[in-house]
Order: sequence, then structure tokens, then C-alpha cells
Amino acid sequence: MYKRTKIENKLIDKIDEILNDFEDFEQPFINNSGDIIIRKKLIKRKTNDSSIFKEMIKNDVKKNRV
Repeated sequence: MYKRTKIENKLIDKIDEILNDFEDFEQPFINNSGDIIIRKKLIKRKTNDSSIFKEMIKNDVKKNRV
């Protein structure tokens, strides 16, 4: 198992302070091999807007076929 040193803890804290300015990233962590991992947050989009446009296009296409 990987143990963090004081320097790595300070580095993680400073990275965390910088990432607090951005909303797109999760909190950094160190994996088992000692790499610092910073993941991007997943942003879910509303699908209602696109489905309205798809429905409008479907209705237009059906009218043009007749």
C-alpha cells in the first residue's frame, strides 16, 4: 500500500485550493502507484430540449411525404 509523505499532502492541498476556483473538477487523490488523479465532473444535460426539436422534425417530414 502506498503511504503519502508530508510533501505530497501539501501538494494535494494546494491542488485542491486551485481546483476550488473551478466547478468542473472533483477533489484530487493519489492512487496505489503514487499518481495524482484529478477527475472531471460529469455534467448531465437536459434531454427535453432536444426531444422537442426531434418531434418537430418528425412531424415536418411526415407532412412532406404526402
